[in-house]
Amino acid sequence: MTKKEFSDQIVRRAIRMKVGGFRPVDNPQASWIGKVLVAKPDEGWPQREGKPMLPLCQINLNDFAFKPELVSDIALITIFIDSNEIPREDDENGTSWCLRAYNTPGELTPLAQVPVLSPIKPMQMIPEVVEQDFPNWDDCPIPIPARYDENYSEIFPNTAGIKFGGWPTLIQGEISWDSAAEFAFQLDSIPKARWQWGDNGVAYFGRNKEEVGSAQWTFAWQSY
Repeated sequence: MTKKEFSDQIVRRAIRMKVGGFRPVDNPQASWIGKVLVAKPDEGWPQREGKPMLPLCQINLNDFAFKPELVSDIALITIFIDSNEIPREDDENGTSWCLRAYNTPGELTPLAQVPVLSPIKPMQMIPEVVEQDFPNWDDCPIPIPARYDENYSEIFPNTAGIKFGGWPTLIQGEISWDSAAEFAFQLDSIPKARWQWGDNGVAYFGRNKEEVGSAQWTFAWQSY
């Protein structure tokens, strides 16, 4: 098998979010780390044990140059998390973490902001295309030729960051989902936004389209 033949079987396209470093736009549906500005009219600010949750991010998928297949029907995603601790992997959506996915941006209205002490520095984000994203060694779906044993990750790099599609950036090995979910996107630690998943970790969000509503989504995270 040639290098190209091997590469063609494992390469995927992805969308990575660039955090800051550009002039922000005045749009309530823009993508943010550390802010959530919109919701449905009947949705309030989510709470956990009587305390408002942290606004982790708001991401407008309609700004993407293309949408990965697993999120092709979604226009905008917002995520909140527990204000006291990082969610456990066995927690369901709507408990210690809250992911809301919207198919129609026209149904969204400004979300009334609530006082919340957050460590995250709000920063706007814009999408960039990653033409070639490769799996980490543990995630490769086909046998890796022996000639790449020592330099696989250099020849076939995995793209870190806030990323939709592509392959997850693994730290502790292959993700073991609790359901039939598939990898949809990841939220990396963003030091300049003062956000960390444990020790420079990564959170992964899986989706099972066979489920209904919030039950479609699964959460996992890994750190050093």
